[in-house]
Amino acid sequence: MEQTTIRTSAGVILHGLKERGVDKIFMVSGTDYAAFIEEKVRDPSLPDFVVVPHEITAASMALGYSLAGKLGVVAVHTIPGTLNALGVISNAFTSRVPLLVLAGRSPYTEEGSPASRNLRIHWTQEARDQGELGRQYTKWDFEIRDPCQTSTALSRAVQIALSEPRGPVYLTVPREVSIKEARSNQVTMSPYEPGPSRKSIGEAERLISESEKPVIIAWRAGRRREWYDALQRFAEKLGAPVLNYVGEVVNYPSKGKLALDRLDLREADLLIVVESEVPWIPKRVKVNSPVIKIDVEPSHSYIPYYGFRCDVCIQSTPLALDELQIKGKDRWTEEIEERVRRQREEKTVEVTRFQSSQKVHPRLLSWYVSQLHSTIVNEYPFNPRYGDFEFGQYFGDLAEGYLGWALGAGLGIKMGSDRDVIITTGDGSFIFGVPEAFYYVAASYSLPVMVVIYDNGGWLASAEAVEEVFPEGLAKAKKVFPGADFKRYNIGETVKAFGGYFKLAESPDEVKAALNEGWHNVKKGNISVVQVIVEKVR
Repeated sequence: MEQTTIRTSAGVILHGLKERGVDKIFMVSGTDYAAFIEEKVRDPSLPDFVVVPHEITAASMALGYSLAGKLGVVAVHTIPGTLNALGVISNAFTSRVPLLVLAGRSPYTEEGSPASRNLRIHWTQEARDQGELGRQYTKWDFEIRDPCQTSTALSRAVQIALSEPRGPVYLTVPREVSIKEARSNQVTMSPYEPGPSRKSIGEAERLISESEKPVIIAWRAGRRREWYDALQRFAEKLGAPVLNYVGEVVNYPSKGKLALDRLDLREADLLIVVESEVPWIPKRVKVNSPVIKIDVEPSHSYIPYYGFRCDVCIQSTPLALDELQIKGKDRWTEEIEERVRRQREEKTVEVTRFQSSQKVHPRLLSWYVSQLHSTIVNEYPFNPRYGDFEFGQYFGDLAEGYLGWALGAGLGIKMGSDRDVIITTGDGSFIFGVPEAFYYVAASYSLPVMVVIYDNGGWLASAEAVEEVFPEGLAKAKKVFPGADFKRYNIGETVKAFGGYFKLAESPDEVKAALNEGWHNVKKGNISVVQVIVEKVR
């Protein structure tokens, strides 16, 4: 531990983040951030404050920044800011995305300090336990009680956020503490991750050698480049199909010879589940074969009730796949490659049929969007099986299912990587994403992205739930779902107030023209929103 300059506690945090490579803080500031603002004015080289006018957008941008390979940091205002950001934080927790959440705390003194309470809300915004608000969805939380704790608390926060399973941490900074002097110390706390045992590797090798029709089920096994490469090497050496080759992320190339859309799991005599908490739906699929699970936390202990089989549980990153000594299953591989070839032919025929329709099928829209060859940030409606993806080109379906994250995350990925980004979202999730806050940031920071709204007139998942639970019910027969159906408005048109492009499309020909025009507008440096009226199907 090496002592350096004496600064305010806020200054120690900002300099500590800078030393760790953090260059941006997504901020919704309040009266709790006076010291941070003063430090930034004193030293403009500190991380940039990206001003975001809503916590859902700010937390989502930080999440997207992490998905782009950096550490996302979001600064929220005491209790109200924490509550607004909590849904996105829960997405980060369940999908294992690292996130550092800085939260102010209402001043704890009534007088005696320049930072003491001076507004009515400083009394009413104090909670008995502020960290408890999000404790189920953070890996760690801590309130800095004394300036001498600042450096160590920051080091610990970053270490825990970046250690597998990764996730959000919550660091609270009272205003009185933020203005006091603190020593800036270099405290080394490196991130860590689990590795496989020799015993579990041996048991997995035995099951694989005894199998004839193994199947790989992934979900977020491609979160990191080295994981993605390990899974591809393993799959192609074994010759087993990869289900969910595009899941929450791209796990295996879309054009890979083993990228299979679907398979009856009763055919398999071994399932190899890699980074997937829900590999099948037990209500619909009965699994009788052995299961090998490779996961940084195979029990998913944050889920209270969890009944999935696991004959060999390997607590490790997907790099454990490189340690398995295996031989290829040639006959099975040939059969799978033929199925993959046929499924591609069938999709080509299907797309041609959709193009001749008067209505827009969501799968056709997914195919059209894919032709723009961009990084896709998807909140439910886009079907990744109709795209052509490799590592890092798709992010979607965060595990908690908190809606509204995609708009901000798309901006965070754009800012963190400067990739071309298209955000696909349903009409309901678009509204949840606080569009005006999204437009404000995109315009203010010159982040040209395109949003494609799949407008199916409501919450399709809610309507489908009615059909699932009441298959002979009246709602299904009448196709009327009160509480799930929307009135239709041109919800994307408000982008024009921020100088953006908007187009409503209702037919396949209109869609193709609108997407091309909108994408051209993005290439010119502007925001585009294309709202497409789609059929109420998947």
